[in-house]
Amino acid sequence: MQPSSTSVRVKFMGDLPALIGQRFLVLHMPEGSTVGDLLAQLSSDYGDAFTHRVFSRPGALHHYILIFVGGRNAKELGGLAALLGNNEVEVVMLPMFEGG
Repeated sequence: MQPSSTSVRVKFMGDLPALIGQRFLVLHMPEGSTVGDLLAQLSSDYGDAFTHRVFSRPGALHHYILIFVGGRNAKELGGLAALLGNNEVEVVMLPMFEGG
């Protein structure tokens, strides 16, 4: 019997589509995966440019990166430890822009 997986639809906004090469991506993650697991997979797939854009240091998101899981801010759900869920999940990654 194969382990269950979750279909995760990731929507990239801001300048992230330029790094990824597309605005939407569907990944299949093992059941019980977290936001941190998803970001580790994306970092592995898309390399240092993605990693440095999203993380300020290992395990810490840049303050301008917002991640929503199922319409809720991941910070409210446990941050990197937030569970993706057991069925199809949409994750939106939105880099906020600084300046004025």
